[in-house]
Amino acid sequence: MARKARSTPPIIDAPPVVVAVGLAIIGAHALRALAPAGIGSSLLMSASLQPRRVWATLGLGAPGAVAYGNPVEAILPLLTEALVHDGWGAALLNAALVVMAGRPVHAAVSRGRRGAMGRFLSLFTISVLGGSLAHLILGFPSGPALIGASGGVCGLLGALVLKEEGSGARILSARFLTVLGVFAAVNLAVAVMGPSLLGFRMSWQAHIGGFLAGAVAFAALRPARGAPRF
Repeated sequence: MARKARSTPPIIDAPPVVVAVGLAIIGAHALRALAPAGIGSSLLMSASLQPRRVWATLGLGAPGAVAYGNPVEAILPLLTEALVHDGWGAALLNAALVVMAGRPVHAAVSRGRRGAMGRFLSLFTISVLGGSLAHLILGFPSGPALIGASGGVCGLLGALVLKEEGSGARILSARFLTVLGVFAAVNLAVAVMGPSLLGFRMSWQAHIGGFLAGAVAFAALRPARGAPRF
């Protein structure tokens, strides 16, 4: 008598596009970490977001800031900074958070609709861009260089907050604004205490900017069915 073969659950139970983003973060860090020192440093410099150089390119930089050679070189780091990390711990943590938060967000933006991959990638990209722009603008005219996918991760968290509220959730609702306030307060506290107590620095600007950008993108991309989006 024939028996049905037991299906083996996947190692990572998440949509392929979500897993791909997580693997891209790990792969990009591996590429830089395993490259010769000179090449690794060059990749870091070219991919990281350096506010001083961006503002100098716009003619608004601090004294002594070196401008980029062309506008493309100044724009690309707004996105590529998400692919460089200062260590394996940060890269693995962000990749894991992308998978954990990305799975329910992907399901929410793709429910009953085609183009799920494009919607998820758009949301994550907008989150990264929102975090980078917040870091750039709030750090005018200089500010430290920005690296890491935490802006994109925070965007997924912002989207997840709206997702958990249901189809009628709005960014301007009291609950979302309360969560945003708590999220901002925690990030500001960690930013102040981090260097002395925790031994690291983080960009509260990128975290809050990514959180907001991800929520806005989710509100625009989710199946609304006549419910107010904002």
